[in-house]
Amino acid sequence: MNAPAPDRRPPGAFPSDGRGSETRAAGRYASGRLTSEGYVSERVDYVDPRDRVIAQGGRAAGPPAGLLRRYAATVCTDHAGRVLLYRRTASAPAYPDHYDVLIGGAVRSGEEYRAAALRELREELGWEQAPGLTEAYRIRVDDPHGACFLTVHRWVADRAPRPDPSEIAWCGFVAPLAVLTGGYTPLVPAGAEAVRRLFPG
Repeated sequence: MNAPAPDRRPPGAFPSDGRGSETRAAGRYASGRLTSEGYVSERVDYVDPRDRVIAQGGRAAGPPAGLLRRYAATVCTDHAGRVLLYRRTASAPAYPDHYDVLIGGAVRSGEEYRAAALRELREELGWEQAPGLTEAYRIRVDDPHGACFLTVHRWVADRAPRPDPSEIAWCGFVAPLAVLTGGYTPLVPAGAEAVRRLFPG
């Protein structure tokens, strides 16, 4: 299905927050909001295949041979059980114009997965706190930036998001079944996997 137009938002969509755009948050586990200069200056941990920190370095440089990146993300639902879905902008470095349910990004040097997930919720959706945030699963995935460990968290949102318009073209709460049955395409592969794992049947 084509991306919803700003004046024809599906049920659960969030209107512009007054910062100049529609919403586009969540699930940027492998893309990024930073400028090229930001990627150069941001330091991240690189881990071995057992997820043990071996080295640190600039994010833009990429991991040394044999090591992996780390990403933390969150799947958010509302009290009705709907999942927060968003669409990346056309300028996203990875999966432009794709839908996703994973709100997240790179784990910074010295940062734990949960702390990174909380930071991303704050930066992308304006949620300063996320009481009850829990880890759901951790997997190794291959994305356009190379192999990484992805830790996925779950959280039931208790208030509306305030998405960063530089990150999010659109977002809204939708029924998981609509995502599972192909109602929103193209969908980021890791996001599709998260919906299959967390909303079976």
